[in-house]
Amino acid sequence: MSEYDALDAMVERMAREEQDDLDRQHGQFILDVAAAKNNQSVDTLLEAINHAHQAKASEAEADQQ
Repeated sequence: MSEYDALDAMVERMAREEQDDLDRQHGQFILDVAAAKNNQSVDTLLEAINHAHQAKASEAEADQQ
């Protein structure tokens, strides 16, 4: 292997490693956004359930009076 071939191989390996790091960071960002969106959906669902429960409790209280 010539000196130029070794240098080319080293540069190619460094470029692949850098691209792999960028891909990992991008993938983690996507996972973080998806998790945040999922948590927001869960919070919204729980809030809706809570409101429905409060409305039903208020209705039951009004019926008792």
